[in-house]
Amino acid sequence: MEGTDATIERAAKLSNGRRLVVVKVSKPGQDMRFDVPVVGLKTIRVMGQATARVLAIDAGKTLLFERDRMIKEADQAGIAIVAMKDH
Repeated sequence: MEGTDATIERAAKLSNGRRLVVVKVSKPGQDMRFDVPVVGLKTIRVMGQATARVLAIDAGKTLLFERDRMIKEADQAGIAIVAMKDH
């Protein structure tokens, strides 16, 4: 199975230049003790190259590596980060 960045790159090739929304969530039944969804600077950089403009993450269930730098780079690239919570 490909990783997040490879998935974004593949979607960009299929999008015909349209802007993308990236959704990063845990899989149903995923064991959060060992396998937590992760995003970071590289994800934001790949999104910028792929004309992705929104990153939606699972609130409280996604690790943000280098959070402050990631948010700063997302702001500079015009990428919104949205945390969504299951009810």
